[in-house]
Amino acid sequence: MAAPRTIRRIVLRGAFGLLLLTACPQLRGSAEAAITCTLTGPTLTFSTINIFSSSTTSGNATLTCTTTGQAQTFYACLSIGTGTGGTTASNRTLAFGSNKIPIQITGGASWPSQIGNGTSYPMEGVVSFSVPRQSSGSYTFPVVITIPAPSPLPTPGTYASTFTGTDFQVYWDTTSHATCAALVSAGTTTIATGTFSASAVVANQCGVSATNMNFGSASLLTAALSATAQVSVSCNASLPVTVALDNGATGTGPTNRLMTAGSNSIRYGIYQDSVHTQPWGSTVGTNTASASGPRRP
Repeated sequence: MAAPRTIRRIVLRGAFGLLLLTACPQLRGSAEAAITCTLTGPTLTFSTINIFSSSTTSGNATLTCTTTGQAQTFYACLSIGTGTGGTTASNRTLAFGSNKIPIQITGGASWPSQIGNGTSYPMEGVVSFSVPRQSSGSYTFPVVITIPAPSPLPTPGTYASTFTGTDFQVYWDTTSHATCAALVSAGTTTIATGTFSASAVVANQCGVSATNMNFGSASLLTAALSATAQVSVSCNASLPVTVALDNGATGTGPTNRLMTAGSNSIRYGIYQDSVHTQPWGSTVGTNTASASGPRRP
């Protein structure tokens, strides 16, 4: 009777081994991972800008990557092209019809150079960030847009440009690359595209400037001294303008302004004409200068 018992044990062990072999492929198949990355961009609004000085606004572009498998390190380069308001990737502008305002796009303190598409200005990168196992992580690219003081003065209106598709994208890979050129040309690189926009409002504006008035050197003021200066007004539209001059820090009237040195003072006046008959002050309609605002480049 011992022989039949031995045969039964062998059969049971064989069945158990077969069960293990069929279970292993199912476990390997469930461990396959997926990786996805998305790019979001800011909406940058300058509101009304001062056309006589530079203006700056900023926001963030965010690359978010998700892995359903093991932890990953991502390597990325941000590419920004021409935009709808520009003419080329090296001449980005905000546009209002045929009118344009030049802009500069940088990454702020972390990337002070202009960000381009690799053919105009360099891309920003290579940057890297890590994402834990079966999780999401992101990298934030600061986006800073500067409008230099425009020249010529821009026509009033709302200026805008949108960057989307190939004009706003990130090249990314899970393999390390030393340069953006190497990352872009790698066969394992993936592209994430997004959209960001920028706009600025230009209102009717005028600016005034003046040259210095210098009376020169004199010993005794036994006779009146004369000096001239030029006051200029620049506007971005034909506007009525009035130029007023106050009395200065120590004066009491247009012809009784004072230059001081300690407790000593010298009286002087400012006039609109060379024969000194039209004092120039700040009482509108009495002693101010008025004109139909010139538009100057």
